[in-house]
Amino acid sequence: MPIRRAVAVTLLLAGAVEMPTRSQSPAPADQAFTSAATAILVDVVVRDRKGRPVTDLDPTDFELFEDDVAQKVDTFSRVSRGGGIGLNVAWRSPRNTTSVMTSRPAGPADPAPNQAPEATIALVFDHLSADSLRLAQRATLDYMPLSGESPVRVGIFATEPGLQMLQSYTTDRVVVRGAVSRVLPSSWSDQDRTDRADELRTERRALEVQNTTATSAAGSLSGATLARGASEIGAREAELKLVQTELNMLRSFENLERDHRGHDIAASLIEVVQTLALQPGRKTIVFFSEGLPVSPALSAQLDTVIDAANRANVTTYAIDAHGLRTRSATAELKREMDGFVDDRFGQLGIGSDRTQQPLSMGFERVEDTLRLDNRTGLARLAEDTGGFLVEQSNDLSAAFRRIDEDNQFHYLLTYSPTNTIFDGKYRSIRVRVKRPSTQVFARRGYRAVRRVGNSDAAVFEGPALAILDGGRLPNAFPVYAGSFNFPDPARPGLTPVLVHVRTDALHFTIDQRKSTYSSRSAIVVRVKDATGQEAQRLSQNYLLSGDARDVETARQGDIIFYRELDLDPGIYTIEAVVFDAGAQHGSARVTTLSIPAGGRGPAMSSLVLVNRIEETAKSPQPAAAARPPLYVGQTLLYPNLGEPISKAAVQQLPFYFALYGVAGNVGIKAQLLRNGQALAEAPVALPGIAGPRVQHVGRLPIASLPAGIYQLRIVMTSAGQELSRTAFFTLVD
Repeated sequence: MPIRRAVAVTLLLAGAVEMPTRSQSPAPADQAFTSAATAILVDVVVRDRKGRPVTDLDPTDFELFEDDVAQKVDTFSRVSRGGGIGLNVAWRSPRNTTSVMTSRPAGPADPAPNQAPEATIALVFDHLSADSLRLAQRATLDYMPLSGESPVRVGIFATEPGLQMLQSYTTDRVVVRGAVSRVLPSSWSDQDRTDRADELRTERRALEVQNTTATSAAGSLSGATLARGASEIGAREAELKLVQTELNMLRSFENLERDHRGHDIAASLIEVVQTLALQPGRKTIVFFSEGLPVSPALSAQLDTVIDAANRANVTTYAIDAHGLRTRSATAELKREMDGFVDDRFGQLGIGSDRTQQPLSMGFERVEDTLRLDNRTGLARLAEDTGGFLVEQSNDLSAAFRRIDEDNQFHYLLTYSPTNTIFDGKYRSIRVRVKRPSTQVFARRGYRAVRRVGNSDAAVFEGPALAILDGGRLPNAFPVYAGSFNFPDPARPGLTPVLVHVRTDALHFTIDQRKSTYSSRSAIVVRVKDATGQEAQRLSQNYLLSGDARDVETARQGDIIFYRELDLDPGIYTIEAVVFDAGAQHGSARVTTLSIPAGGRGPAMSSLVLVNRIEETAKSPQPAAAARPPLYVGQTLLYPNLGEPISKAAVQQLPFYFALYGVAGNVGIKAQLLRNGQALAEAPVALPGIAGPRVQHVGRLPIASLPAGIYQLRIVMTSAGQELSRTAFFTLVD
């Protein structure tokens, strides 16, 4: 695919690792490990070889490793709820909780032991076909009692269209059952598209065989028979093109829909995790789905979901709602492989490619089919968060029984990691039980990212934030960053933030087998207020990929990160970092920005030096006051963020500013300074002062200036008040 000359337009919200504090005193089982320090909480479920819960383990039975380094278990709790282990126990009143702590010796039982916080369960229904939804609803309703209260909180969510909370967390079984019944089937089905693709492949194969046979027999024909045969071959060739065109359309639509669906699922699951994050006790997601795409583009988003769930200590159980499939994943893989082989034989046979697509695309489809097998994404989501995958079964009562048992009995371990560096890297967690023939279920890791207040870090932000927190800011390659204030009366704190990096500074990986290139990087901007607290964070993950033949073109591109903030009056520090994931290094820039308090008098925007002016499409424009701040009429301005300006390439330097709330006589002048000394001064003529915002683009002649660092200052005088804005630039020969 062509390189994406990216302008970031969305914000991916995900979180940093929640690192609860180490207990310094005897802790009851309902202790909430929520303060920010360096202790890690791990929920552990242990089962024997027959799948039965193991309930009599002590602290000495556990071994805990982080990145294969043994860790000391600081606290240990054995949590038991209900009158026993079994189906529907979750709907009964709990009795007591047994808590065993390494920090205190065993002693007489408390006369009134504390009860552990009750469990919270989110039932999430993904894009399900009518048959799959009926299976999921029947299993849920069969499991759930018809009436009564429960100490277990249950919430009902659906992911289409977008995440919908059909029922907030409640203990009322009647309203929960009603919400489950209100879930609607998905409006799309991929089975019809799959069947149509199979029909087209069969038709294509038959037409190709007919043409091959007719061509072989053409040598023995003559006259009218030969002409008629040629005409029939031509007609079949035309039909083959139509068949292949429809196949290509189906494939393209499938890829687009898969990526769109994957983004929706990831975003929905993160929102559900956020609703569970502040709930006490064991937190569980039961996710009914027909499959979770794990294409290369979506793999990072799945990592984000898993990290968010692990940070919030949420266990996910994935249920393949297809049940006993009529079409297995193996059959899907065989279908894709057969199609790939047909395309390849077609290339060899006719010397051209009917698909009009690179051969590597067909190979990638086969590889994606392996990744997109329902078990692949769903199993990763479940197993990496300490749950399990239920598949190929129409009887889900056993699955609910196991989920119920896990909620009723589990162990809580905490440890303080020996590696105390917040480097943004993923750290694996492995829990081992010394008793033989046991199975251990626990989350498999976390990402070592410092949490600041209530702000969380996405997975790709981790290494970039680690650079900012590392003390010394790196400068591995050129990066330019800037922020500007445009005090619009409706948004006085309107602040565009931009980061620019050339793609030739990034590391590109060439896959010789697929003949493709790829480059992955992340841009993170952190805004801190005058007290040093994080006010906002902006970020974007970039994946550049395409045919290996185009890699040199890809290296000549630009990544321009753009966001708009609305900040309160004050002084801010803006930290921008670009992290190259391929080379595992980055560059950071730090600037300051002052947002003045709004008033009744005139206001002036920041002074923007312009690198490039781009004409935009002449489409209907919104009202002037509603346009983005860097648009002037039908043109878009690309600011200079500190890049050196070549005198040979630029004869006049464009500059831009906007005025707000001015009326009457306004005087504006431009001053050029070097080393604090004024070199020139000239008035700036405006075409007219009218409207809530007046924009001006001027040009500064620079051809005769020697190389060096200069300062451009714009001074506005209005009604006895004076405002000035300044921008620096560097000229090179």
